[in-house]
Amino acid sequence: MPNKLYSHKRVRYWDVYDTDDICAVFADKKLHPQSVRKWIKNGLKTIDSGKPALIYGNDLIVFLKKQNTKNKCVTAFDELFCMACKDARPIYQNKITVTQKANMLAVCGLCRVCKTKMFQNYKLADFPSLRKKFHVVDVLELYDCEVSSGKTHIHAHKHQPVSESGQGVLF
Repeated sequence: MPNKLYSHKRVRYWDVYDTDDICAVFADKKLHPQSVRKWIKNGLKTIDSGKPALIYGNDLIVFLKKQNTKNKCVTAFDELFCMACKDARPIYQNKITVTQKANMLAVCGLCRVCKTKMFQNYKLADFPSLRKKFHVVDVLELYDCEVSSGKTHIHAHKHQPVSESGQGVLF
């Protein structure tokens, strides 16, 4: 079973935790007390060697940050993470599809090794760099909110009344 990620943002810096308190903080992830004991064996600092094991919030935060970043793969700007290969891979034929979502760009490309789809999110400001580095095949819903486009259904047209000379002519 893969390791779960436990957010260090739930832990209070100045508090002192015992095993049950840590399990209560991560109750939604169903953290077992034996897992916390394993963390202590693997390097989580305790206040002393007494029972129950007491842990400073700061030490727990440092340990969780280290655990959460231990197995992460760092990708270069021109690579995406392939879930099938479990590694950072270059994109097949440098062709990508870009979709705008909220405040980011969702980029999709094919793995050069196994030809499965790979996904990565970029900042909106990275779009010019993406266009220089890759061949953008398709851009979906990419627009600048500051500049109005013609695709909106709201138009500022003023309706002018029809003149009388044009009303009588039907043919």
